[in-house]
Amino acid sequence: MKNLLKIIQYDLLDFIEVEEDCKYSSSDVTACIKLLLEFYTTIDTQEQSIESAKVHVNNLILSLNELDDECENALIEAGQREDIVEFIQKCLISAHIEIEGDITQQWKTW
Repeated sequence: MKNLLKIIQYDLLDFIEVEEDCKYSSSDVTACIKLLLEFYTTIDTQEQSIESAKVHVNNLILSLNELDDECENALIEAGQREDIVEFIQKCLISAHIEIEGDITQQWKTW
């Protein structure tokens, strides 16, 4: 999962370097990665039920929505969206939580 986090982070940082009028900064990228790491740590270190996992996913997605809004909806694009959803799904699988489909769909605005 850490490799996937690195991919997300580097992808976001690379865009800052190539985009002249980027709507987010490296501190926004750090905030995004921090949210994902906190989610991973919570899911990995505490026993989860399907309901508690859904609460954690909801909280993560709402926080990411807020961060993306602060970045004029430019932080999380299609590639990052897919990687973030994959990261969340892998975290849940590692915690033995099986949820079919995209659990983030009902909350995400990105």
